[in-house]
Amino acid sequence: MSDPSQARRPSAFRTILIVLAGVIVLTIGGIYVAYRMTRHAMESVVTRAITRKEETIDLSALVTEVRSLSRLETASMHVMHIATITQSYELVPNALAGDELTFLAAGDVIAGVDLSVLSRNDVYRQPDGTIVLRMPPAQILVTRVDNRESRVLHRKTGFFRRADINLESRARQHAEQEIRNEAFRKGILNMASANAEMKLAEFLHTLGFQKVKFVKAGATFPG
Repeated sequence: MSDPSQARRPSAFRTILIVLAGVIVLTIGGIYVAYRMTRHAMESVVTRAITRKEETIDLSALVTEVRSLSRLETASMHVMHIATITQSYELVPNALAGDELTFLAAGDVIAGVDLSVLSRNDVYRQPDGTIVLRMPPAQILVTRVDNRESRVLHRKTGFFRRADINLESRARQHAEQEIRNEAFRKGILNMASANAEMKLAEFLHTLGFQKVKFVKAGATFPG
């Protein structure tokens, strides 16, 4: 009689050989696929490294984008001012005919640049791709007196005269001009110009321009 175990041995051996062959085929296939993917990736990197990139920048379109920002407010100051206005007569004492008003004014001054004046000639592209923008000069855009904080501190009118009803209005007008002058003396225009360059650089970076340079109004470009 034949031994059944001897009949099963060749069948089990063949199964093992088939499994091993499948594993070998899968391994070789995986190695080949990995090789092709790695080779493709390397070829892509090399191609990008040696391929020259050419970019066309329409400066007129760039000017249109920047001008859309219009009046760019970039600096503000809160200023307080106290002034006294006195009306008097040369030969009559103020106690009899004078009129005096002391006015405390508080107000805000806002400065920035007017980008609507930019033209195609105010933008230049350097050979390395840097965008050079000739900035308009900073200017004071708004001056306003805050009526909630402003008030008359003192009013003194002579015994024989009537108070000038327009004296407070003139004091307000004077205060508004002085608030503007004080902001100018404290350097609001320099602050507005620096902040405008920073904001415009951020804006141009969002448009894809990595290198941005600013020059003052009146600066000349090559050619």
